[in-house]
Amino acid sequence: MKCILAFTAIAALAAGACNKDVKVKSQSDISTVNACSKFDADVIIDGIRGLGAINIDSVQEITGQLVIQNMYDLQTVSLGALTSAGSLKILNNTNVYKVDVQKLNSVGDFQIIVNPNLKELTYRNISSTNNFQIISTHVTTLGAFTDSNPGNIEILSNTELKALDFSSVKETKGYINIANNGKGANVTFSSLTQVGGNASFADAATLDISKLSAVSDDFSLYTNTFKNLSLPAFATAEKSITLNDNAFQAISFPKLEEIGSSLNVVNNTNFKSITKQTFPKLSTIPGSIVLKGSFDNITFPALKTVDGQVNISGKGKLSCDEAEKALSAADNIDCSLETVEDSDEDSNESDGESDHKSTHTSSGAAHTTVVTVVGALALVAACF
Repeated sequence: MKCILAFTAIAALAAGACNKDVKVKSQSDISTVNACSKFDADVIIDGIRGLGAINIDSVQEITGQLVIQNMYDLQTVSLGALTSAGSLKILNNTNVYKVDVQKLNSVGDFQIIVNPNLKELTYRNISSTNNFQIISTHVTTLGAFTDSNPGNIEILSNTELKALDFSSVKETKGYINIANNGKGANVTFSSLTQVGGNASFADAATLDISKLSAVSDDFSLYTNTFKNLSLPAFATAEKSITLNDNAFQAISFPKLEEIGSSLNVVNNTNFKSITKQTFPKLSTIPGSIVLKGSFDNITFPALKTVDGQVNISGKGKLSCDEAEKALSAADNIDCSLETVEDSDEDSNESDGESDHKSTHTSSGAAHTTVVTVVGALALVAACF
């Protein structure tokens, strides 16, 4: 067997097969690729029927891209010797359940996308990558990720994945998008200071972005279940900030002074008050403000400039007069708040007090009537 592989390798080298793009049509094409330790071209494996396993265990480096896609009979992929690749793309393989790239550490694009039955994704450590995407799989764990300055990171719709540890990441050149992973997902970017694109985090039970100071695009938090959002280092948002449908009870951006576009705080049903501690230094919003929720109080102590329209709606103790006063820096305010005097508990107490007052007032009126009648009778008696 070793002799066969050696002869195959010699033949591949002699024919220049290790530096020509290969569009795989059969197992023999895979054998040709496997004869190379370094492959200086692209390998495309697309839509081959009847192929249940792909084993390319001799190639250590692919300078081009390796694409495995639309392989509906494929179940396992083994790239046991591969340490680096221009791109590794495993896309839309409905029955693949195992992918082994355990030695891979440097890859331009790492894209594992729409492999709905994939449960085992094995890699020891990704130390260098431009684009890291794992989307729509059933993987339960991730390997180590030690690239401190990657390009993009996108982890979406992996419903069994509950631990996302990117604690080595300090900055990204591009975006971060984390959403719809396992229920109770714990997301850790504990060293992250800057995001070069947009940053969006959703559906997390815990989120550590405590050192994040700057986002070069939109910053968004959606449908997270943790209760306290505190971003002590966050100072720069180049575009909008959106906090939508989270379980937050408290929010704090103590260093934020300016937003590049708009501020949206919408449908965070447990978040009742924008206090002096929420946005204590925020002074400039060149775009719009959208506030929707059960607000009892709104305070923006440093706000001086709002160039866009302000829309305020919801049901709480806050009145439109109070809201407009708090947002006097804006020229265009559309307020449609429904003001309630108190919460249900307070309403019950208030009702009790009203009953008491009503009873007290009625008793006083009866007493006055009795006194008046008695006095009148005395006056009549005096006349006789």
